Amino acid sequence: MRYPAYPAVNPPERDRRFTRRSLLRLAIAGPPLAVGAALTLKGGLLVFDLHERERNVGKLAANTGRALEVHGIPAVPSPEAVVPTVTAATDPALQGLINIPLPPPPNDAVPEGSVGGRAIIGRVRMESIAVDAPIVKIGLMRKGDGYVWQTADRAVGFHEDSAIPGGSTGNAVFSGHISSINEGDVFRRLPQIAVGDTIRVTVEKTSTYRVSDKLVVSPQDSWVMNQTAAPIATFITCVPDGVYSHRLIVVADLVKG
Repeated sequence: MRYPAYPAVNPPERDRRFTRRSLLRLAIAGPPLAVGAALTLKGGLLVFDLHERERNVGKLAANTGRALEVHGIPAVPSPEAVVPTVTAATDPALQGLINIPLPPPPNDAVPEGSVGGRAIIGRVRMESIAVDAPIVKIGLMRKGDGYVWQTADRAVGFHEDSAIPGGSTGNAVFSGHISSINEGDVFRRLPQIAVGDTIRVTVEKTSTYRVSDKLVVSPQDSWVMNQTAAPIATFITCVPDGVYSHRLIVVADLVKG
């Protein structure tokens, strides 16, 4: 049996037709395939990177006990990352540390109970004129050929050689500025106090006084600070404000010591 003869095809011509068709298919399908391959590769890298970061964050959370975030998503700490709270109740070794006293402040530290470099020893309260001020001790200091009284910085000065406040006898003397650029105006309202008003002085204990007299004297009238048989308190400031040529004296009798 003889098979029909087919026309012979020139091998070089057939190869050229095949090559042209292959190039045409590659030109049409090549770009989408390349893009798909690139996206697939990039997606794989992103997934790998995300998983790698999650593993690293998990390790860090386990070491620090902190719940961290990955790409803005709060990470839930694993059970081994939770650090238990340790207290004296749960750890007997800490119980001995509860009552350990704090170390003392440095020697050059200003105590909390001080003002103007002087220790606060008490308070003066004059409710009728809204005065509530700390008390510090003041004494005499040499000036020229004589002595003058020290002044209190932003406080009421208690003259340390006068009577103890609340005692059964004597004159407890206090003074303060009506106005001072450098030392305040603790007695700015003292001229407004009236006879009959109450003054409370706290030095170790609280003593109550009632104003019995007000007078204006010259700076040389030191007799206002003399000691008395009856228990009284004397409060002194300069007047008039801004001139300071005279002294306002407020005398108060002890009501309750």
